[in-house]
Amino acid sequence: MKIAIFLPMRQAAQIRAALDGHDQVCVADSWDSLEALVRLEPLSVVVFNPATDGTMDNTRACRLICRYSSIPFVAYVPVDASFVRGIAHMSNDGLQDVVVFHADDSPSRFRKTLERVSSVPQVSTLAEMLEPWFRRLPGALVDVLKDALRQPHEYASAEDVAAAASMTVSALYRSFRHAGLNSPKSFVVGARVFRGYVYMRDVGFSVCDVATKLGYTHPRIFAHHVESVLGASPSRIRHSLDDSAAQSRIVSWFGARERSSSDSAHRQLARIVCFLVLVDWAASFAGTLVFS
Repeated sequence: MKIAIFLPMRQAAQIRAALDGHDQVCVADSWDSLEALVRLEPLSVVVFNPATDGTMDNTRACRLICRYSSIPFVAYVPVDASFVRGIAHMSNDGLQDVVVFHADDSPSRFRKTLERVSSVPQVSTLAEMLEPWFRRLPGALVDVLKDALRQPHEYASAEDVAAAASMTVSALYRSFRHAGLNSPKSFVVGARVFRGYVYMRDVGFSVCDVATKLGYTHPRIFAHHVESVLGASPSRIRHSLDDSAAQSRIVSWFGARERSSSDSAHRQLARIVCFLVLVDWAASFAGTLVFS
């Protein structure tokens, strides 16, 4: 997980105890720096205290939660009546969870909370839709592919997928062919595009923000991938494409090997037809020359 925290020192120390060596922590020292992290870093969850900077700023917290609804926010607060009203407002705006300082914040419980809220519902649904293909793949590879759907920024190439699954690139491609999936490279692209789609449903993210979060070197490359996979520009899909349609298009992209084979067959047939027409025309033309 990659976690952004905006917390007083004692609470920051407590949450670090709940993390493991694979987790990454991004520390914000102001509301502005927290928003910058949310916009540009591929975060799993944000943990904050609305009074970290010395003043209770429920309005700023609610604004962030509303603008970036695909990012789970967890309030980490002490037992204090002054926080109750603000937490109620934040919950109405989409606050994912509340952890009470020195009450329910043991490392194990905190860890379970972070793991639960960081699950992305759209990604979980997509993974379920891919089960017919996943059942034909080695278990270790399936785990990596599901992680690639959740954290596509961690997988820039087929080589990254193969290394994470402890297999060779050639074995990875063989596994995909056996399962009837498109290429591993296409899976990497599709995973990034779908996660980008989820981000773009939030009003706070620009296309440039999303491209940066996903590890693209230029927004134009991301926009090209979106059009190739989802069939429309980023500006159009963020307003006109719902989750069900996006998931269906991604599944079609992942399983496009059969479709590509079919298209190839159609192209081959078209070439044969054109050749026969050309032969027929040539024969007719030759006959005309003879009679003339």
